[in-house]
Amino acid sequence: MSKTVLGVYNSSDEVVRAIEEFQNQGYSVTDLSIIANTTNVPSSIEEETGVASQEISATRETQTEERPGFLASLFTPFEDRMYQNDGSGTTYYDHLVAQGIREADALKYQDDLNSGMILLLAERRSGNVGVADNVSGGTIVSGQTGLEDTLDTDTPRSLKLREEQLDVNKQRVQTGEVEVKKNVVEEQQTLNVPVQHEEVSIERRAVDGTEADTTTPIGDDETIRVPIVEEKVEVTKKPVVTEELVINKKQVTETQQVTDNIKREEAKVNKEGDVSVNETTTDNKRLNPDSF
Repeated sequence: MSKTVLGVYNSSDEVVRAIEEFQNQGYSVTDLSIIANTTNVPSSIEEETGVASQEISATRETQTEERPGFLASLFTPFEDRMYQNDGSGTTYYDHLVAQGIREADALKYQDDLNSGMILLLAERRSGNVGVADNVSGGTIVSGQTGLEDTLDTDTPRSLKLREEQLDVNKQRVQTGEVEVKKNVVEEQQTLNVPVQHEEVSIERRAVDGTEADTTTPIGDDETIRVPIVEEKVEVTKKPVVTEELVINKKQVTETQQVTDNIKREEAKVNKEGDVSVNETTTDNKRLNPDSF
């Protein structure tokens, strides 16, 4: 039973999303299969989705003169590229043509496989939903459009180029904390305090004996008491306010640079043979000078 290519994808995640969407459209797991040039990629998809990966045998079929036909003869310049996979095994071209893929499309899909992309195929059945034009989720879908179509119609076709852009979000997070508290510090302080005290001075004077009191007999005691007073230092402590802290927060705006790697898609036109390609662009920045 012949197969059709539903899409060409850059990564396993894109293939998984596409498989889910095609299942929602009516495809069963047994209808679908995948081809890629990396062994680990199809096996991981098969484990996650149940879609089988196709194995390509190691022997290449002998190419007869009848097999390529008139259409393949138009691609004579691409003949060497058809056998890039290995020197002796079946090429992706042979494998795809054997499954009913048109020869012109098989050449194109072989280039996709050699560049590391993944093909999603389905059985051609009347009960199946038709081949989708695109699949959401960022996949790149390559429909069954080959040289035969482009020769028969002048309908323009479009290829969307995508790029990644940095999306910057800000989130408030606590990066630190300031704690203000009072600590008691003890130190020794010395003050000079003037104090007074009384002292007794005695002055002895010589007197004339005639002036002496002769009425009091000698021998009786006579005592004079003089109180002595002095100032004593008494120390007390009291708290006083010497300083005040006012604590506020303010918003400070500064500029930070963020750097990351981003990807973008560029269209590259390869010319082989005597062909003429005219390209116009509305954005000179997007024109790739290496395209021609």
